[in-house]
Amino acid sequence: MPPERRPKIFAYADFDLRALCSLASALRRGIPCACDRDQLPASGSYHWVVFISFADQVRWVFRSPLMKESMPVEMRAKIIASEVATLRCVRTYSNIPVPEVYYHCVSSNNTIGVPFILMSEASGRPLSKFWRATSSRDGLDIRTKSKILHQLGRITWKLSQLRFDKIGSLFEEHGSINIGECLSRGHMSHQRYRLDIPRGPFTSEAEFYDSVIEAFSQHAELLPLKTHCFVAPVPMRKEFKSEEQFTWAEKLWIDFMLVGRKIDTADNRLDYMIAAEALRDIVGKLELPTVIATFPLFHPDLSINNIFVDNDYNITCVIDWTFASSVPESMLMAYPGLPQQRNELSPELYAPFHSGFIAAMPAASIENTLIHRYSESFERSQTSWDLSRLLNMDLPQDYIVFAKLWKSAYGSKKNLQRYFLQRQRSPHYAWLHRQIKKEDDPQSKVQKKEDVYFGRKFWKHTIARKLTLVSEFKARYADNSEPRLRNDMFVTSPSYGGGLKTLCLIG
Repeated sequence: MPPERRPKIFAYADFDLRALCSLASALRRGIPCACDRDQLPASGSYHWVVFISFADQVRWVFRSPLMKESMPVEMRAKIIASEVATLRCVRTYSNIPVPEVYYHCVSSNNTIGVPFILMSEASGRPLSKFWRATSSRDGLDIRTKSKILHQLGRITWKLSQLRFDKIGSLFEEHGSINIGECLSRGHMSHQRYRLDIPRGPFTSEAEFYDSVIEAFSQHAELLPLKTHCFVAPVPMRKEFKSEEQFTWAEKLWIDFMLVGRKIDTADNRLDYMIAAEALRDIVGKLELPTVIATFPLFHPDLSINNIFVDNDYNITCVIDWTFASSVPESMLMAYPGLPQQRNELSPELYAPFHSGFIAAMPAASIENTLIHRYSESFERSQTSWDLSRLLNMDLPQDYIVFAKLWKSAYGSKKNLQRYFLQRQRSPHYAWLHRQIKKEDDPQSKVQKKEDVYFGRKFWKHTIARKLTLVSEFKARYADNSEPRLRNDMFVTSPSYGGGLKTLCLIG
């Protein structure tokens, strides 16, 4: 007989479905419920979910963390406990629409067999169903998007009223909400939960940023960098005049990365560590705006996937409060990234977000000076957006964002490349490079992967090797006495005169 087909519902974990339905029914005083064994769980970066259906047409969400092998069990427990505390805090002290938590367990040691949250289903449909245009007739017009941003501005005001005396994540202890360890994206994403860094709670912005910069630096030294190459940002469509040029540049970027396996090498890692050193001074000079000295609650991912709306585009629910925490006020005041948190909001949507924030303020508390100060915060919020996205490594073009922050701190970019060149050629970084280089793949392994990738595409291999030679990618941390081809800093972005655009036009 053929083996029995494994039900789709167990795609991410084995758990006791009968025990789950029994618990859910008991929580609703015996109303029968069922859970379709053939439903494929929805999933994100950290969780998977399935839906439970009751006899009276009510549906609940069963949400459990993905069992990432490297994440300690106690860390998964903290993430669940903090999200539950955050949802209860938001429901208790504001009217922001969020799911209601009915039951949760932070340990796998329960009758169901996995840690979980059992909560209400979000009403409406995710904004992702409407936002993007998939044909000439689809997608939202600017008027509808403005309506949504106005509502997000009001929600941001409400979050600004949920304030704490420290920066950290929320936990429930003996029926009260307290601030504990900070589980922000800057401390947790990209496997940063593995790092030995200060995790709070923090009593000041300076402590918070010192910690996230340390996470950024250690990430560069110890963790996978994926597609992040500091001097070779991923090409963006808007940088090129035609789709053909962009496609060529994108392919050329991949070829350039493959020669020498550049991303997870000491050369690239040291560039990020130098950037982290510079950021410690840059943050101190940015003078990020603050209206009130305490720290507001922040949703770290107000993307179109986590915002639900009704048929009239009224926001009906905001989901996924994983990694929520209190933050420096300037982070909350930054415009949300839409459609995804890594995307910059279109400037034409700034005004409705700003007006929604101001409109949500109670009339009794509106003073011209207060409105003026908040307006100034919005005007300077792009810097906060750039800083948080860079430190979290949420963006594909780290050097370009770093250069913007450098200019904001120092008034121009003219000394930026000199700063990097001086440190790349300093005895300290040359020594550090030698130490980190011991962890690089051996040359034989790199060469084998390179040969497999390029095969008989000799011309592609030649162009990528030529660009590598011109960039002096492997010579930047070498002894100062060695002869050099260039005395500037090679950056591949067309905005900075880099090689990808030049070779793209040649091609």
